[in-house]
Amino acid sequence: MVSPYLEEGIRHVGSALLALTTAFYGVLRTRTADFFDYPHHFAFLDANQTGVRTRLGRLALEHAAMGAPWGGLDVWPDSNWIVSPGSASGMLKKVFDWQISRLFWPENFVVEPDEPRYPAYVRRLLSTRLKTVYYYNTTAPTLAIHATPQVEALVCKSLQRLPEALSTQYPMHPSPESAPATTDGFPYVAPYRQVGVVAFLEAMARCFETA
Repeated sequence: MVSPYLEEGIRHVGSALLALTTAFYGVLRTRTADFFDYPHHFAFLDANQTGVRTRLGRLALEHAAMGAPWGGLDVWPDSNWIVSPGSASGMLKKVFDWQISRLFWPENFVVEPDEPRYPAYVRRLLSTRLKTVYYYNTTAPTLAIHATPQVEALVCKSLQRLPEALSTQYPMHPSPESAPATTDGFPYVAPYRQVGVVAFLEAMARCFETA
């Protein structure tokens, strides 16, 4: 998961991470009752010497404090909190370096004209390694995760692990009484747009040299 702002990946992709985590442990339980493992979830975060980037500006945080909100979503251990350059090209290079296969990317996070370019083979390898790409915080969703109030409460608990200046922007624990009325029992909706790998890499074309 690429999260240029610390809080926004948790806010928008938390439900999807919990759904994937549930599926991951479901498979493990069919194989054995004795296991110790975590899903291979990685958070790529814009952090440098002055702090981690948030919507309130950069905040100076220790690595543990920066990653604590992610741990509650099973993005763990701390080696899975990846410090990255804040540009789209910088984040994409980290995706390449870590050989990511399934990617969540903010829809409005685009490549600027003066960003670094990488050799053409980077694009070719990404086209092979990437299997699925999902835009989050999208204006044109093609699918959605529907979560119960209990699942949404876990996402909110992770948000509350953010520094106080950020965490006060979010409700503590939504209750069934405060949830939107629906007929399926899953009132909290997180929208995404699945895009083809070729289309995604074409949108990132400024990151690559021509062959």
